[in-house]
Amino acid sequence: MTKIAIIGAGLSGLSAAHLLKDYADIMLFEKARGVSGRMSTRRAEPYFFDHGAQYFTARTKPFQDFIQPLLDQGIIERWNARYVKFRGNQIVERKNLSDEEPSYVGVPGMNQVAKFLAQGLDIHINTRITSLNYQDKWQLTDDQDQQYSGFDWVICTAPSPQAVELLPDSFVYHSDIKATQMRACFSLMLGFEHNLSLEFEAAHVTDSDVSWIAVNSNKPKRADDFTLMVHSSEEYAEAHIDDDREKVMQHLISETSRIIGCDVSPANYKTIHGWRYANNDKRDQISSIFLDQKHKLAACGDWCLGGRVEGAFTAAYNLALKLKESIL
Repeated sequence: MTKIAIIGAGLSGLSAAHLLKDYADIMLFEKARGVSGRMSTRRAEPYFFDHGAQYFTARTKPFQDFIQPLLDQGIIERWNARYVKFRGNQIVERKNLSDEEPSYVGVPGMNQVAKFLAQGLDIHINTRITSLNYQDKWQLTDDQDQQYSGFDWVICTAPSPQAVELLPDSFVYHSDIKATQMRACFSLMLGFEHNLSLEFEAAHVTDSDVSWIAVNSNKPKRADDFTLMVHSSEEYAEAHIDDDREKVMQHLISETSRIIGCDVSPANYKTIHGWRYANNDKRDQISSIFLDQKHKLAACGDWCLGGRVEGAFTAAYNLALKLKESIL
């Protein structure tokens, strides 16, 4: 049977593994201590935060079919939040997400989606692949000099800047992936002893160093302890990604307080996470399938299709369809 190595166990890597597992022997490699990528959940008892992807939609039939078993088993549920849009500190739009296309979240955290998909797969966590070498078959080497050999194909689902570093220059789409830029984001997590009285549970923000504010504890089957999840703007994160984290956190706390008209500095839990590769530079990007038949290398990720959660699946789905033609 064809043997495939998949680098990365976020949604793209896990989706590709599921779509190909009946056609090939699959092994996944994940540098983090767990699966999920940017569909992550941070736990700091008694608080829980979805500090990566906030929610997702399902607009295409393949993705709708893919998530239906997760809906049936209660792994994902619809989030019917009160939504507002801020321009600066002024609310300029209001609506209920229950009246819009379904917005889905993992239950009881976003990472539950990845955990469910990971069941039954051969996954090496805490394994950072640092080089690829081809001698009749592909050989992968990790940062501890451990080698994994005998792969017919390698699929890289790392963010595009990391994929460029790992994939050889001979990869036919190397320059295309290099041209795909990604931008940073900070995630501010705040936990409170008491609920805040707000006019919303989900908010997009413009004209600010903050781009998103959500009452994370409002999502289905979350803990009762009140939590706010705040994302910075890409512009702010790009300019400050290497700055002192305490200074960044204090600035975003101040900015959040200004926007919602409520001082959030008394939060009894505060932390910040920096995502160096969080979002696509161009959200409307539609890329070709990055599959090199000659070298038996491929790449996919949400960065192929605009950065959304559904884009991560769709990139893997399109790639898997094409790769099956080579395997069968």
